Amino acid sequence: MAIERFPHRYTVHLEDRTLTAPPRAPIAAGAPPQFGGTDDVWSPEELLVGAVIECLWTTFEAYARRDKLSVCHWAGSGVGVLDKGQGGPVFTSIDLTVELTVIAGDEERARKTLETAEQNCIISRALKAPVRLEIVTRTVTACSAA
Repeated sequence: MAIERFPHRYTVHLEDRTLTAPPRAPIAAGAPPQFGGTDDVWSPEELLVGAVIECLWTTFEAYARRDKLSVCHWAGSGVGVLDKGQGGPVFTSIDLTVELTVIAGDEERARKTLETAEQNCIISRALKAPVRLEIVTRTVTACSAA
């Protein structure tokens, strides 16, 4: 699939605490408990950390496909730290952990591909907070059918 010409535009609408960008499913959003909100909805802070880990995945996926790297399993998590800054709360770091399962012998290639994806992730590059990546690799002799 070819990348469309730039610039790209992304439109999201917020009404009644619901984010929409049809035809996608709506996302209930609001303040987190730390700011007087609830755990029942996605907070902007969680959406930001989610955007970083999802961007890493999609960037890695594109590079792995281009390089014909078989990935048997990919799981990632992110932790964003929000702290007091001079002008108010600010993210001071985002730590990502990715667990990769690849065919034995592809560990280093997978690790390098993931590191390159993190360096080129559009969302990570747009942030002031440092994004750190921890990679855990596992190997198998063949990917099992799902």
